[in-house]
Amino acid sequence: MKRIHGKIILLFLILFTSIASANNKYCTYSIKSSKENIFINEPIYITFHARQKTKNEVMFFDLKPRQNPKYEIISIKEKRHEFNYHDAEKTFTYLVFAKKSGKINVELDFRIRRASDDAVSEAYTGSRDNVKSIPTTNVNIALVSVSLNVKALKQNVNGVGNFKLDMKVDKKSSNSYDAINVEYHLVGTGYLNKNFSPLKNITNTSIFKGKKALAPRASKNGYIYNITWNYAIVAKEDFKITSAKFKTYDYKKDKFILTTLEEKQIKIKALNIENLVDDKNSPDSSIDFEKYLDYFYSIMIFIAGFLFAKLLEYLPKKQNYKHDITKNIKLSSSPKELLKFAIPLVHKYKLQKEINELESILYSNSKTSFKEIKNTILKKLESLSIAT
Repeated sequence: MKRIHGKIILLFLILFTSIASANNKYCTYSIKSSKENIFINEPIYITFHARQKTKNEVMFFDLKPRQNPKYEIISIKEKRHEFNYHDAEKTFTYLVFAKKSGKINVELDFRIRRASDDAVSEAYTGSRDNVKSIPTTNVNIALVSVSLNVKALKQNVNGVGNFKLDMKVDKKSSNSYDAINVEYHLVGTGYLNKNFSPLKNITNTSIFKGKKALAPRASKNGYIYNITWNYAIVAKEDFKITSAKFKTYDYKKDKFILTTLEEKQIKIKALNIENLVDDKNSPDSSIDFEKYLDYFYSIMIFIAGFLFAKLLEYLPKKQNYKHDITKNIKLSSSPKELLKFAIPLVHKYKLQKEINELESILYSNSKTSFKEIKNTILKKLESLSIAT
């Protein structure tokens, strides 16, 4: 009987501790994972939700995962719910891949930034250009780590999730030194080993490689992949493209899947050296007037181009707007100044994310690096200018 009473008291203490950790005097919060028992590289997601409890001040919620070699964690989404002045509410969602077997703990750092009404009012007084950073009092809240039980897979695999791999060869025969083009296309969701390559080396051939891949996008079911490998194979004799083997583990169906692509035999026709020798007589020594007429036309085109270039020097030059805006951004020394130059470019150069980060520095006292934001904007201007 005493043991039963002791267990009940212990259970009550554990439950009370859990409630206390989830209900501090500033806010209520909850943290949960989609699964606890998983395999290595099986995708799961962690959700953290916080809502303001005290109603006499303004609050901002920040959550940052701790990096650890035992797992890979990526932010999927941060959602701020409909904002009421004294009722902050925010949900964070993270994608997690375990990298080692055993019990691992995923740790998150939670911070509450508190501000008074007077501080917020003072920061927003005046026009947009006069907005100041909001002074806050920061409170770090200790969170219970998310525990995961991780098992190693019984077989070696190229990926974990749901994938499809296809192959195309443009022709089954060719002349020597002409390229045979081979394309592999992979789509799927989950986790793909970074060193996976569908085509192995082929003896007595020269292989030229290319790869086109959309940046993997994080989702609750893992990374979303769309990859194309292109190969140009040149050979002097017949060769064989061995069947590609692609093994994955589908964690939803709890089974291993082996995709074996068809083997391809390529026939190569050797070139006859005699066919490359010109056995025709040399042309006679008569004058070819058409050839000299071509030279005359080429000279006239060159002179016309030279005169046109000289004429352009005397025409009024347009102002280099792109150069000026790039120079202004490089010389900007504050978030407010950079914001002034970035806002007109938001749609053309897709700068919405960088503008949001600059506003966070100005209005929310964010610790985001101003220098990194400026460098990112300059890189986007440069890359899109090259593309156009």
